[in-house]
Amino acid sequence: MTSTDPSLDGSPYRQYLYAYPHKTSYRPLRPRPRMADVWRAEARDALFLYLHVPFCEMRCGFCNLFTRANAPEEQVTAYLRQLRRQAERVTDALGDDTGYVRAAFGGGTPTYLTADELTELFDIATGTVGARLPGVPLSVETSPATATPDRLA
Repeated sequence: MTSTDPSLDGSPYRQYLYAYPHKTSYRPLRPRPRMADVWRAEARDALFLYLHVPFCEMRCGFCNLFTRANAPEEQVTAYLRQLRRQAERVTDALGDDTGYVRAAFGGGTPTYLTADELTELFDIATGTVGARLPGVPLSVETSPATATPDRLA
């Protein structure tokens, strides 16, 4: 049986609807506010920590997030260094009365990172940001192709 209806081609992504704003919709903030000023009047004792890992072993057709497939090792290393730097600045701006009640590592596919790089990511979350891991609910996006025992550990 032959069909001319493209929605019957078996692709699960034919009718995919993406709810987030596209990356081209963001603009610079002018004047640029100080992060400490933005957070000054906000409750900071029950935050949700999200760390974005923009690397994957392949690019999915439905994804328009900031990701890169098969990034070279030096790019991953540089990204983790900058993530730690940003985490330090955010932690300084939020102050001492900050608490996280849940956390998520997404992306991309965080398990694209090596076991040592994942250890670095967890150190950023716990040592730099101060999240209690374990201690709060945590989710980590993964792929069967990269969910190796050393990475899961």
